[in-house]
Amino acid sequence: MSGARVPAPWVRRFAAPHSGTQDGHAAAPARTLLCFPHAGGAASAYRGWAALVPEGVEVWAVQYPGREDRVGAPLIDDMAALAGAAVAAIGPALHPPVTVFGHSMGASVAHEFTLALERRRPGLADRLVVSGRPGPAAQAPPADPVHLRDDAGVRAALKVLGGGGLDALADPQLAALLMPVIRNDFRLIERYRPGTAPLGVDVVGVTGDADPSMPARLIDAWGWATTGAFTPIVLPGGHFYLNDHLPAVIDTALTPTRHKEQQMSGQDPAVDAAQAAEAAEAVSVAGLRATIAEVLGVEPGEVDPDASLFELGLNSMSMMSLSVRWQALGVEAPFGELAERPTVAAWSELLTGILAAQGEAPAGGDTAPTPPLV
Repeated sequence: MSGARVPAPWVRRFAAPHSGTQDGHAAAPARTLLCFPHAGGAASAYRGWAALVPEGVEVWAVQYPGREDRVGAPLIDDMAALAGAAVAAIGPALHPPVTVFGHSMGASVAHEFTLALERRRPGLADRLVVSGRPGPAAQAPPADPVHLRDDAGVRAALKVLGGGGLDALADPQLAALLMPVIRNDFRLIERYRPGTAPLGVDVVGVTGDADPSMPARLIDAWGWATTGAFTPIVLPGGHFYLNDHLPAVIDTALTPTRHKEQQMSGQDPAVDAAQAAEAAEAVSVAGLRATIAEVLGVEPGEVDPDASLFELGLNSMSMMSLSVRWQALGVEAPFGELAERPTVAAWSELLTGILAAQGEAPAGGDTAPTPPLV
């Protein structure tokens, strides 16, 4: 079967050395690995992947408008518009099976792309791999949006995340070219609010254990974004952990997903103890104040332990976001009881009691404070 032409200008095909192909016509691959770049990134971020994939796997990297050879194309700062345009351009050229991968902002673009692709061509993509991004229900608006900062503030945010690229911004001519792209992408992802429609594909969530943009446990929230199997994986490193673990990341992306029952078995007792301690800390008064503040976009000091959270802006969506975080720690939240007693103090008492009943934490008392989540 002949493969369709790679849909320029939206995709770059990076062929493995053994394939002898680049852009243009080629035999349909055994699997396509379709990759979405991070904020400010471009298709070239995935150039090195082709040498590491197995024979028969082809790497397609998405080229967003406004960068590299699409520098003259208008930037898109709306998620629905970007994902919709990508599906319209790329979807018809794909052959099953397809694995969709995205890192950071690209994880959310890949998520929306896969949702739209399922509606148009069910079964085409059977696997979504999301990297360095919390699950949809755990995403919250930033308290200090990067896209509203001055150029020095944008550079400071990039320095925290790491990953290189700051040297290019030191050159005035390159900065004039790159800064609008970077600011556009931060505007896109910071204004994006994911919906609640579930995927029907297997999902793998991967993150670094020291990512300054998110606690590693928030990767677990992707498990509630699909009716398929979910596998969470945490690797050493920060936001761009994948630069140091690229073979492992690619292997993870292409390895068949474990069944859910396999994921729940074989826990190390030391890991269980650490997770129980983390759960107890998260449902303490201090821990709840920090998490609720992040979800509601306020300072922790504004969260009075004895005041109604509804007066602070709590609603059903923010309660769902909180619930996903607690579920990732093994705490099932009873929505009815939480709504009847909407204060931090009451929630801490209730959730700590639930943990104690599950045998995961001792009842009563506060624990050490949890630092505000980033």
